[in-house]
Order: sequence, then C-alpha cells, then structure tokens
Amino acid sequence: MLSALWVALLMAATLWPSHTLSMIHGMPLDGRVAAMLVGLAFPVMAWLCPRLVTQTLVRVAVVALLALKLVDGAVLTQQGLCAKFSTTSPYATNVLTIPIEEPSGALRSWDVRADIRAAQPACTAIVDRPYATSAAFPAWFTNITGFDKEASTPLTLEVSGYVRSSERGLFAIETGGRPYLTALEPGTHPVKMQMAVTGDGWQLIPTFNGRDAFAATTMTAHEPHAFDRLAGAFSVAETLLVFMIAAAWIVAIAREYGDSPAALAWCVAAAGVLAAVGVTGRFERMSVLLLAAAVLVPIADAHRNLRGAMLLVGVPWLALIAARSLPQVAHVTTYTNDDWLAYQVAGYRIFMNGFWLEAGSRVFDYQPLYRWITGALHLVFGDSSVGETLWDAVCLWLGAAVTFVVVDRVAGFRWGVAAAAGALATFWLGTIWYFVGRGLSEISAAGFGFIAALLLLRHRRDQIGAAVLAGAFAVLMFYTRLNHLLFAFFLLALLAEFDVRSAAAYVTTVAAGVALFAARTWWYTGVFSILYGTSLKNNDTGLRLTTIGDPKVWSKIWHSLGALVWMNEPPAFDPRAVLVVAGVLLSVGAVAFAPKVHRLALSVAIVALGACASSLLAHTHNYPGRMSIHLVPFAVAMTAMAVARLPVRWTAA
Repeated sequence: MLSALWVALLMAATLWPSHTLSMIHGMPLDGRVAAMLVGLAFPVMAWLCPRLVTQTLVRVAVVALLALKLVDGAVLTQQGLCAKFSTTSPYATNVLTIPIEEPSGALRSWDVRADIRAAQPACTAIVDRPYATSAAFPAWFTNITGFDKEASTPLTLEVSGYVRSSERGLFAIETGGRPYLTALEPGTHPVKMQMAVTGDGWQLIPTFNGRDAFAATTMTAHEPHAFDRLAGAFSVAETLLVFMIAAAWIVAIAREYGDSPAALAWCVAAAGVLAAVGVTGRFERMSVLLLAAAVLVPIADAHRNLRGAMLLVGVPWLALIAARSLPQVAHVTTYTNDDWLAYQVAGYRIFMNGFWLEAGSRVFDYQPLYRWITGALHLVFGDSSVGETLWDAVCLWLGAAVTFVVVDRVAGFRWGVAAAAGALATFWLGTIWYFVGRGLSEISAAGFGFIAALLLLRHRRDQIGAAVLAGAFAVLMFYTRLNHLLFAFFLLALLAEFDVRSAAAYVTTVAAGVALFAARTWWYTGVFSILYGTSLKNNDTGLRLTTIGDPKVWSKIWHSLGALVWMNEPPAFDPRAVLVVAGVLLSVGAVAFAPKVHRLALSVAIVALGACASSLLAHTHNYPGRMSIHLVPFAVAMTAMAVARLPVRWTAA
C-alpha cells in the first residue's frame, strides 16, 4: 500500500502542469519523450519494481519534483503564447445525439494549462511549439465543427502574449499565407494577432531572425515579471529530476532481475526489435509471433511469476504498440462519424462543459463509461489520441496476464508464458487488432474485467476487501460495456479460495453498481431500468420466455455466437481464431465432464462460456471481433492447458 501511495505521488508530480516549456512539462503530454516516459514507461516500471519508490533518495526526489511544480505554478508566468479559437456566437450543434453548446463561441482544446473550464476563456490552448501542419494545431474541436460536411463553421484564431528578446531583430509568424512581421528592440513586447482559419493549409511558425522563436526568445502568455528569469532553472531542475528517477528505476529493475540476465537481455533485445518494427510498420502484425520465443529464455525460479512474464512478453508487446503510435503524439486525430466520434464528443461535454453525470445523454444509446475515460485520457495526453492507443495496449496485456496466471497454476511457468504470447497473437493477428487506439469501449470494458479476474485469482479466504475491489472493477466493466453484466457474475467462478462471505461481498458490490446505474436512469427519465434507452433496441435477439421456441430468435443467437467465437462478422472460419474456438469447445467438454477436469480449469471453462452468454441477448453486427475481446484470454487458457496435458510437453518447471 505504501508503494502504491508513493507511485501515485510520483505520477501526480510528473503530470502536474509546469509553466515552463521543458521536455517533461507535465500535462498535456504533447511531446514524444513525455508521452512515452510518463504516460507508459513509469506505470510499467512501477509495476515491475514498486519497491524503488520506498527508497529515501527517490522519495526526496519525488517530493522535490512536486514542490518545484507547485512553486513553478505559483511564481512563473505560463510560457508560450495564448491561443483562442472561436466561432460565431452562440455556437450550438448536435453530433451523433450529443449536444454541444458554447454560448461565447469558444472552441476548446484539451490543454489543462488554458482556461478550458471558463465560461468565456481568454485562452483555449497554449502555443508551445511551431505548428507546421493543421494536424499539429491544438484543434481537437474540428471533430465537432467538421461533423456536418455541408455546413461551414467560420473559425477564428487569436494569438496573444509577450515576447522578450535580448537583441534587436525581426520577429515573424508564418501562417501559411501572409506572414506577420515586426522589428523588435531588446526588451519585452506584446504580441497580438487575429486570423481567419480556413482550408487545410494551417501554419503557425514563429521565428526571430530566421530562428525558432521558442529557442531564440522567451514567450509568455501574459506579461512576464522578474521571477520569470528563473524559468530556465526550473525547467532544467524538473527535467533532471524526472530523468534521475527514470534512471534509478532502470538500475533498480536490472538489480531486481539480476539473477535472470538472459531474461533482461531478451527483454531489451525483443523490445528493441519490436519497437523498430513498430516505427517502420513492416511486418508489424506478424512480429507478435516473436514473443513465442520467450518460452526458451532461461529465468531464475524467483522470477517465475507474473512480473517475470511481463518482462519476457509484456514489455516487448508494449514497445511495439508505443513505437507505432509515436506519430500520433501532438497530432490531432480526425474521427470517423460513428461510435468513435460519439464517445469523444461526449467526453468534451463532460470535461469542458461540466455535465459530469448527464455525460451528453440522458439515456445511453452509446455505451456509458468510455466517454469519461476518453475525456480523462485527453486531459493527460492533450488533443492527441495516443493515450487511447496506450490504454488499449495495456488492457490487452492484462488479458494476456490473466491467461498466464491461469495456465501457470495448472501447467507451469513456461506454458503460462506461451499462453500469454498466444493470447497477444490472437488479439493482434486476428480481427481484434484494429480496435487498438480506435476509441471504442470494448477493450476498456475487457480491461476492467481482466483486473477483476486477476483480483479473484489472487483472493485468499476471508479477504473481503479484495472481493469488494474485484466487484468494483466488474461494475466498471459493466458500465463500460453493458452487455457484460452476465459475464460479471460468471467471473465469480475464479475466486481462488471460495468462501461465502467473499462471494457475497463480490455479488453485493456488483448488484449495488447495477442499482446505481438504474438510479441514474430514473433520475433523468423517471424509469428505474438498466436497459431503458440503450442500444439493445437495435441489437435485441428477441429471446423471451414467450419466444424460446422461435427459430428466428435462435438464428440470431447462433449468428451472434458464431461471430463471437470466430471473431468475424458475419461468422466465418478463420485460422487466426483457432485457439479461441478450441478453447470454447474444450470449455463445453469440461463442464459436461467436470469430475475429470482440474478445478481451476473447470472455473476457467465456466468463465469462458459465461463470456459467450451475451449472445443470448445481444445480436452482434458490424465491427468484427468486437464481442470477442473478453473471451480470448479464457479460451486461449483452456486450449493451452489442454495442449500441456498431451504426452509430449514441457515440465512444470
């Protein structure tokens, strides 16, 4: 618990927005180093080696970093220029049933350093670097204004602030059209310009005597004062502290796994190869098969656990996804006009306009919780969608972690590593791969379910708190994807040491979460229901007691089940789904012949079949593989455990 508190404090210190424009200036993480180091590497390293943050010197560094950030925010003027995007006021539109209302005409970006929550913001973003292309601008709102392709929304950009130079020179702002030029004497000068933003050829490149103005001068959003001369010292100190903590963590991990040098070497080499593949894009999907070689890597007995498997399989997997997502950093994603965009717009309405409970919809025609998730990810990573890509990659690794834990307990560490690699290969080679970073709810829902499963698998008798926590994550899974409600109760089969009190605590927590959801619907509609107004009206199989003999209903159910198991829509044979199909068939056999099956394998079989239960109610369509994500780890685990029992196999060691 103490380690977790210090990790949380570290993340708060690194994410806290700085008024400087250092490489690691906190939120938004709009630089490649910051996005990958703070947004991904730190959480991974914290999980691999949590004890580092309990060391005295590291604690001192964390406290010093947080103190510097707080003083920085109190005494320094925000560096960069103030940008305000706006349109004709009042502005109101409706995007995929989600209303957007901006009475002042302000168009806000995901930049926590600006006045993003003000009724009439002076700044909607901070200009902190040159913008050579329209995609580089902090202009996520174009997903709203560009929704109606036939309607023209006039956009205005105002840029203001101050520039301080130590020499005489020519200050210019290139806008892709007429440049703005002015001669500056040494000293501090106000800057203000206004331009109509049209077409796709946006540019905003400030220069001073032909050099990058951000390097050649000091620019601030407001009039600077004497303390701002210390900005450089703050920037250097904050950056050094972050890199010192990162270096200490790398050394600590090397020492932690010093008895497994081959595993460390494999981790570095495999991560390097997959990162290179991710950068080039060549063979990026086939490259996941390289992870299978991890089963051959020697590793010490002390490291034959989930963290050891993370080192062998998880880190290279995340390196692949991180490298291929680098171009997304600091670039706006244009979303297609479907569910993808709806979640984004709802996130804007929640975080920018303060509709925290309403969330853009009185009833959830689109799935509920992901709109809050995408808004939070945008606050951390800015206008870029890279946060959603990294989030999805971690959620899929959690699924591989579930597969490892289950198989490791039955067949041993190496079979567990092989099964984890098999789960990731099924995700990445099969139809599920395109969901990574796609901005939909399926992977997030599965990720919460995987955490609940890991908690239940680690449960020890009478650990009521762990059962309640598992139930809470199961509720988050249900909130993120409503068709997982039945699956949440099937997860209870994984309870490692079953006892009535823990089971009751889990079920009560899930039931309370469901009741709260129904209560919210009642608050807005007067109907106490979890289904009222949801998309079930479009996907209902029609199964009722009165239709249980209707062939048309069972035709829809069979279609949904086939699409789920084969990860294809419409259902079709696919060799990439072979581990899933085999696992489902084995699960049916395990339940039918329960006395001959290992108890844990029987539990997994129950969960795998429970993952298919939604097919009885929801008729899947579109988005191949969308309904299969939560099933994959459990089905692959069943297949791996069955293969491990063949006459020719590795030993459990």
